[in-house]
Amino acid sequence: MMVIAGTMLFTCTVLAVNGSETTSAAMERPDVPDEIAPLDAPFRMPSLQRPQFPDRECDIRDYGAVPGAQTSVTNAIADAINSCHEAGGGKVVIPEGEWLSGAIHLKSNINLYIAEQANVYFTDNLEEYLPPVIVRHAGVEAYNYSPLIYAHDVENIAITGRGVYDGNWEFWLGWALDAQGEVHHRDRVVEAAKPLDERYFGKGAGREGMRPHFVELWKAENVLIEGPTFKDGPMWNIHLVYSKNVIVRDISVLSLPTHNGDGIVVDSSNDVLIEYVHLETSDDAVVIKSGLNEDGRLIDIPTQRVIVRNFTARDVRTGSGGIVFGSETSGGIHDIYVHDAVFEGSDRGIRFKSGPGRGSYVTDIYIRDITLRNVQHEAINFNLFYAGDAEPEISAQPRFRNIFISNVHADGADEAINGAGFPGQSIRNVHIENATFINMNQGAVFRTIDGLHLNNIEIQTSGTPLRLVDVYNVEMNGITLTGEHPELIIEGDSGNINRDGEALTDWK
Repeated sequence: MMVIAGTMLFTCTVLAVNGSETTSAAMERPDVPDEIAPLDAPFRMPSLQRPQFPDRECDIRDYGAVPGAQTSVTNAIADAINSCHEAGGGKVVIPEGEWLSGAIHLKSNINLYIAEQANVYFTDNLEEYLPPVIVRHAGVEAYNYSPLIYAHDVENIAITGRGVYDGNWEFWLGWALDAQGEVHHRDRVVEAAKPLDERYFGKGAGREGMRPHFVELWKAENVLIEGPTFKDGPMWNIHLVYSKNVIVRDISVLSLPTHNGDGIVVDSSNDVLIEYVHLETSDDAVVIKSGLNEDGRLIDIPTQRVIVRNFTARDVRTGSGGIVFGSETSGGIHDIYVHDAVFEGSDRGIRFKSGPGRGSYVTDIYIRDITLRNVQHEAINFNLFYAGDAEPEISAQPRFRNIFISNVHADGADEAINGAGFPGQSIRNVHIENATFINMNQGAVFRTIDGLHLNNIEIQTSGTPLRLVDVYNVEMNGITLTGEHPELIIEGDSGNINRDGEALTDWK
C-alpha cells in the first residue's frame, strides 16, 4: 500500500521555545486547501504531485530516542532513517515531545514526519554536524559542517508534520558577530574564482568552517516540504540546490533574531512550487538564485520554471525583500511566476539585484497581484550595482530583460520604484501596469532602461513623482502623478518617449 505525504491542515499556535519569543499571531496560518491547484503559468510548467511512500512507520523511540531535549537523538533518527530506507521507504516519525539532535540526513523514499507538539532543538555540539559535506554556501560550492537537515542526491523525499524545528540561533550568532570561521562577503567572491579543491572555504579547508544552512537539499528530485515551522536557524533556512520537482507549501519560517536568515532560497533548481507559506525573516523572504561569479558560470545551471503564490512576508529585515532575484545570478534565472502575496512591514518589496562579475541573465519574470504595506525602502527595486565588493570580471555583466509586473498596490514606502541598469547594459523590456503607489516619500526613478512600458499607474508622493534618466523607448499610458512640480522629469541620454500616444520632445 502506498500513501501520499501530507498533513492535516488547520490553524495552529506554537509557543515560545528555548527562550525566544514567538507570538501566536505570527504563527496563525490561513486555511490551506489540501489539493494543489493547477499550475497555470505564462510558460510551460509541468504538473507537480506529492511524492508517495510505502505505508510503513519507523518511530524514533523504537531506535533508542529519549525525549526531554537532554540526550542526543541524532543516532536514533539516523538509525530510523536507515532502517526505513533499507526496508523500501516510509515515514520516520518524530513524536510529540522535546528532542535534541545534530544533523539529520535524509535518504531516498523517506518522509520525515514531525508530530504536532513536537520540538526538535539542534545541538551546539559541532561533532554532530561532521563529517563535512558539500554545500553551496552563499553561491559558492564548499565543504562545510552539515546543514541541520540535509539530503544529497536523493529522490522521493518529504519533510512533513506540524511540529517545530528550532535551529539554536544563539549558538550560531557568535559565529556571525565575531566572524569565527565566517566567510565575509569579499572572501566568497575571491574563492569563487578558484577550483573547489583549492578553496580556503569551509570546514576541512584550513579554517574552522562557516554557519550551516538549516535545510539544504542537494540534487534532490520529487520533494515535498509541508507543515512544519522552521525557527531561528543558523542562516539560510530552506535551500534548494540543483533540485527539481519540488513542492514547498504551508510552512512557517521565523528567523528575525538571526543573521542572513533568508526564508526560502531556490538555487539553480527547476520545476518548483512554493505556496501558502508564512515568512518572518532577517533577510530575503523568498529568493531566486543561481550561483556566484566564476563558480556559478562554470556550473551553469539556471533556476527556471518556478511558481510562488499565495504567501505572506512580514517584517523582512536587513534591507531585503518579499520576493527577490539575485544577487547570485551567474547561472541564469528565467520563467518565474509570482502572484498573490502580501508584504507588510518589510524593508523592500519586489527586488532585483546583481552586479559586475555575476554575468548571465534574468529574464521572463512575471509578478502580479501583490499588496505592500509600510515598506521601509523601495516598493520595487532594480539594482545592477549590488555587491561590487571585489575585483570582478567587468565583462561578465548581468542582463535583465522581459520583466512583467502588474496589479500591485503599495501603501506606504520611502520610494515607489528605483530601477537602474548598468552603463552600457540597459535593463530591457520592463512592463509595469495596473499599479498604485500611495503615501510615498519619493516617487519612481528609472535609469538605463531600454523599453519601459508604464500603463495605468498612479503615484502619490511628497517628492517628484516620476524621473527618467538615460532611458529609451518609453510608452506611458494612463499614468496619474501627484507630488512636486514638475511631475515628470526626463534627463540624460534619453529618447523616444511617448505619453498617451504623443511623443515628448520638449524636455531637453
